[in-house]
Amino acid sequence: MVFCCPGCDVIAMNDAGMQSQRGLTLLECLLAVAMVALLSAISVPTFRHQLAAARARAGAHQLYSMVQTARSKALLSGEDIMLCPVQHVEAVQPPCGGHFGEAVALMNPAELSATPHKVWLPVEGVTVRNRAGTAVVGGTLRWDPYGFGNRNVTLSVCSGGHNWSVVVNRLGRPRLARQWGTCL
Repeated sequence: MVFCCPGCDVIAMNDAGMQSQRGLTLLECLLAVAMVALLSAISVPTFRHQLAAARARAGAHQLYSMVQTARSKALLSGEDIMLCPVQHVEAVQPPCGGHFGEAVALMNPAELSATPHKVWLPVEGVTVRNRAGTAVVGGTLRWDPYGFGNRNVTLSVCSGGHNWSVVVNRLGRPRLARQWGTCL
């Protein structure tokens, strides 16, 4: 029996005059759990794919930012500036060494014993290699007071098969390129 009065909620009553309680049956709960499991099984691989793509893009943008910062610092300060990979970030005066998939420091080559101007930590879950994907890229990148670089280099950033590259030309100018390198 259902009683309704103006302005009142509908109240369900059983034949004994008691309010009946409505709930979900076990079958309804199992169907809801099965639908959630099915939807998450479909969406998890897509989420991992998007996460890998975002990591590769973030790593490439960080490298691009490093190169732009170093070139700008050289132009504004009128001094030689370099980016060098560092393995011991915790040191007060970290020595150059390693590859661009590790931490990278912005330094003045004339003051190698000085504290770095800035240090970037690596993005988690990415690898940085050459364009062919066969070797890590080490050494330093330098800019003179006019903003010219010391070498051409492609820093290929990979994560889960996704690739973004930072290409630095001989003039020291960087650009971002998608799918420019090979991820192995």
